[in-house]
Amino acid sequence: MGDFKLVTGVLVGITGSSGFIGTNLVRHLKDCGYTIMPLKRGFSLELAGKCDIIINLSGASINRRWSNNYKEILKRSRIETTRRVVDAIKMSKKVKLLISVSAVGIYQYDNGFTNTEIDAVYGEDFLANLCKEWEKEAFNAQSCARVVVARLGLVISESGGALAKMRLPAKFGIAATLGRGTQMISWIMIEDLLRAFSHIISNESLSGVVNMTTPYPISNREMTEIIAKKERSLFNIRVPESILRLLMGEASIVITKGQKVIPQKLEKAGFIFNQPTFSI
Repeated sequence: MGDFKLVTGVLVGITGSSGFIGTNLVRHLKDCGYTIMPLKRGFSLELAGKCDIIINLSGASINRRWSNNYKEILKRSRIETTRRVVDAIKMSKKVKLLISVSAVGIYQYDNGFTNTEIDAVYGEDFLANLCKEWEKEAFNAQSCARVVVARLGLVISESGGALAKMRLPAKFGIAATLGRGTQMISWIMIEDLLRAFSHIISNESLSGVVNMTTPYPISNREMTEIIAKKERSLFNIRVPESILRLLMGEASIVITKGQKVIPQKLEKAGFIFNQPTFSI
């Protein structure tokens, strides 16, 4: 239950409940006393409308090469599911809150600017435009419910996800800085992310865009050095951006470019991070 009081009698519908974040969030909210309704692909609008809260986590993974066909999958898995969620909310008189995720990829890459929810520079690349379209769909529910668009940074977990992939080569003695290494990573520990979702639910003053990152972004080089030290790696090599682009195509921007993002609204709403700085 962490920092939060036990809640009973509240039904939370979750799309994407079987993914990495969804699996952890379902467990966390159940521990807090919420009743969970997984909303599978093609879910019933009437059934979704029985929820008190809907959390929309749906979306195909961006961590693979983006062919034209896969770009369409990325769009459909986000836009169409979000549109269906909004339709359910408009039909319902019960849903009071929609939390729909987005990503810090909406912000412009590598410009040195510190982005908050109020003061930001937005990108024009594929991922940024996808996030804009995704968020626009979610905000269509504003006339019927409180809407929070949660812009997620890189989610870090000791038990899996991106950190496990970064630690693997380091365990064999070779840590890898990606590209120039100066790109900023706006990140959040999974435990703090779950607490942040609970904080949003219980704080009715929070609405609109909310950055879900720690207050302290870190460069790829700094993160790699911390991992290398932890794993006692013998070497820290640099993987050129050109090689990553050859392997991943356009999707390489996810790991070779970065944004500096600050969670101004979360902190103003009294949220305290258990792990604000990166360490393992």
